[in-house]
Amino acid sequence: MIGIVLKEGIKVEVSKKMEKWAAQELQYADLGDTRRKKRLISIVENLASQPSTSVPQASGNLAAASATYDFWNSPYFHPSDIIAAQAKSTVERIKEHPIVLAVQDTTSLDFTTQKAKKGMGYLDYKKSFGLKVHTTLGVSAQGIPLGLINQYVWAREEKNLGIAKQRKKRETQEKESQRWLDSLSETQQQIPEDIQVVTIGDCEADIFDLWLFGNCYANN
Repeated sequence: MIGIVLKEGIKVEVSKKMEKWAAQELQYADLGDTRRKKRLISIVENLASQPSTSVPQASGNLAAASATYDFWNSPYFHPSDIIAAQAKSTVERIKEHPIVLAVQDTTSLDFTTQKAKKGMGYLDYKKSFGLKVHTTLGVSAQGIPLGLINQYVWAREEKNLGIAKQRKKRETQEKESQRWLDSLSETQQQIPEDIQVVTIGDCEADIFDLWLFGNCYANN
């Protein structure tokens, strides 16, 4: 492992850059109260400045750490509100490119060892628990990441464990495969029509309905 030690002056400079970046990236955030938006920017700044540390360490003090946890537990907004704000900033960057790659992929967040967490679903095995995440990332034709376009997060219900064995008998809209179509549809709605969008996926995207759906957009 390689450790990096920053001098105090460099730390301040990094912090200022992160603060400016966070404020710009989340400028479209609407959480119902300007104080929540200010708190969001502060949290993102702290965590982005020290991504490998814990929340208390990144926050700097107990009060800031407590405020971060309270923010995450707030009932006054949904995580999708934050994703939507970041996606708007991504689209603004996309407008500077005639061609953009919309890279889709699904991953798992495994919280099996954290028994106290609530709202988790099963993953690949009955005894593994966490969340599924399907993300569309905007990338320029030169390979430069432009940011998050859209993202779906869900927890599988335990009653559906093993249902994948019946996939040939189920319609696409009844499967997790529908996420690929939903992401493509949302991407096309978000990005201006004069920009060429190339959707990219791995073998999991080898779905006839997705190809058919994509051709409909291409023909229009």
